[in-house]
Amino acid sequence: MTDQRYTIGELSGLSGVPVRRIRFYSDKGLLPPASRTMANYRVYSDSDAARLALIQALRGMGASLAAIRGILARKTSLAELLALRLSALEAEIAGKRRIAATLRAALRHPEPTPDDIRRLWTMTSLSNADMRSLTERFFEEVTGDRISPEWKREALAAGTPELPEDPTPEQIDAFAELRAMLTDPALIASAKADSTTMWTADFDPAAYHAAAERIFAAIRLAMAKGETPDSQSGLAIARDWLDASAKAMKRAPDASFRDWHLDQYRRHHDRSLRYQQLLAILRGEDAPGREWWWINEALAALAL
Repeated sequence: MTDQRYTIGELSGLSGVPVRRIRFYSDKGLLPPASRTMANYRVYSDSDAARLALIQALRGMGASLAAIRGILARKTSLAELLALRLSALEAEIAGKRRIAATLRAALRHPEPTPDDIRRLWTMTSLSNADMRSLTERFFEEVTGDRISPEWKREALAAGTPELPEDPTPEQIDAFAELRAMLTDPALIASAKADSTTMWTADFDPAAYHAAAERIFAAIRLAMAKGETPDSQSGLAIARDWLDASAKAMKRAPDASFRDWHLDQYRRHHDRSLRYQQLLAILRGEDAPGREWWWINEALAALAL
């Protein structure tokens, strides 16, 4: 660099940045002048000109003044800032693609329907990031601090809705319905009340999950063979599930516990199944099976 000095007007002419903008950056501490004249006019150096070019480039990428201040103070690396900006741009691009897909779907017919308008509103008012926040808030309200952070992370990973980049009208409708479920005060209150009866200090979620996986595998095999819930195989699977789930919850596998299972199923199955169906639509997966129906039919037939 040379020792060339520039007045604010000269720096403006050299950089193409208006004087008012340079003064703004200076006043914000991003571009302090190298020196001042006897008359207190700002004087800038070649280093300041390079600094101004960097500020303009970062602003052009959408960086905030605070982020730029961190870069210039070397509190944040340029690579970190660029990575954050790239993530933001990718999210913005994905959002615009989803809106474009909605518009294409609406324009397949000469006259868009109210459903088309509703889908467009969904796409412009709710992003995947918004849905993640809603899901996290739902879990927080329902479970509080009763479950471990690791289990909560796994539940969020498995149950957070995410819209594809080029969604179908059916997927957009599923996304909107899931939003309504996650923000329904009555549903939240009901789920919160029920979680307190299950997530007690004695509950072992890992053991419960492992038992459910094993029992579901047995149910799928029984269903493939055409065995009914009230068959001898069905009753044996029901007894196995009652014993294993009772052990995970430190309860007795008696008639009272069986009735608790059946009551949970009666009150929550339709809602839970619908949530899983909507997730399957978003993910392009097969609809969930009838395992829970089968095991509860078997439990109802189990004599205790």
